[in-house]
Amino acid sequence: MFRRFAVLSLAIFGFCQSAHALEFQAVGNGALGVGGAGVARTFGAMAPYWNPAGLAFADKTVSVSVSGGVGLMPGKKLAQDLDNLSTTYKTWNNDQSSISDASSLRTALNNISNSDNLVATVNGAVGIQIKNFGTGVFGTFEGGASPNITQIPQSDINALTNPTPSAIKNLQNDLAKSTVTPRGIMLLEIPLSYGHDFDLDKFGHLGLGISLKYLYAETTSVTQSIYNSSNDKILSSSDLTKQLSKNRSSKGNFGLDLGALWKIGRVVPVPTSIGLVGKNLNAPSFSDQSGDKIPVDPQIRAGIAISPLKWLDFVADIDVIKNTTVVPGLRSQEFGGGVEFKPLSSLKLRVGGLTDLAQSTGGVTAGFSVGIPWVFFDLDGEYGLGSIKYENKSVPSEAKVQFSMNFAF
Repeated sequence: MFRRFAVLSLAIFGFCQSAHALEFQAVGNGALGVGGAGVARTFGAMAPYWNPAGLAFADKTVSVSVSGGVGLMPGKKLAQDLDNLSTTYKTWNNDQSSISDASSLRTALNNISNSDNLVATVNGAVGIQIKNFGTGVFGTFEGGASPNITQIPQSDINALTNPTPSAIKNLQNDLAKSTVTPRGIMLLEIPLSYGHDFDLDKFGHLGLGISLKYLYAETTSVTQSIYNSSNDKILSSSDLTKQLSKNRSSKGNFGLDLGALWKIGRVVPVPTSIGLVGKNLNAPSFSDQSGDKIPVDPQIRAGIAISPLKWLDFVADIDVIKNTTVVPGLRSQEFGGGVEFKPLSSLKLRVGGLTDLAQSTGGVTAGFSVGIPWVFFDLDGEYGLGSIKYENKSVPSEAKVQFSMNFAF
């Protein structure tokens, strides 16, 4: 049985090595505080999401975890540039005879790059582990927006020397040709997971896990002109997130996850675990109302956890392949890690960082856990290293917060 399982796992991982997926969100159990690392260190109720092989080493008979989180990544100035365009349009609209203001409007529009984007994430989960089995409801949402900019002809700017109604209308029509498309997918996973422990003698223990999942998704995609003639306004950054709740389409599907977790034995002087997980290996996909597919393609992630002391853990995760996002052309490949200190049995402190290798962005992370052995609370966050404007306010280039309440018996 072990040999057949191992051969199947390697075959599927190899087949998916060039595939792509949505982003891997740091759901529950203090993962965000150590740079979003959880593949090699999650053994309880959140293992069905992170790596079902972790269930092979569950240290409690029963555990339950309730988790939630939210993140915003304004990314590459889309929100900032839209707000700047809106302000510039208002200035020109107050004096439509001003050629300089019209030229500033043209410049503000042209400053919006088609590679600009905005991404927002939300997650919520209830995980349940009973011995080596796991289940629950794991919900993630990823929304984003990308522009398609058409430049304003200089001749339409020059025509405003004499701002006739026709010349003004031409400029407004030019603005309306540029669009922004907010897209989103809300994905619910209901897995039935199992992990089995194989004794490798002096080489330690190898856990292999599988998750069979029912998937329910709601997708949305709305292409909207940057200029709205009904209210004579430019689309604002706050309008982008509002659009993500409209024109939803729902569909069910099924998914398959496989995982491996090797707790290395005496051949390594300090306790070390290495994990590998493949999520959604059957590449399910969902369609929005326009018929465009939003894929949930395979994700492959590896992780390591090293515990040189009982009160000290070093952990790290990396996406083995690049993942697509809901923003067309935008890829994500996260690498993150950190350190967890356990000065008391009732307290854990975490610090770390993560970077997106595909986008050269990242942030610092931190978190803590407090409680008693059978009930504890996690709170973790990430703060981007850069800053950007959103709704005309300075915000970090990315920010996330995650909490969980955990029960173990």
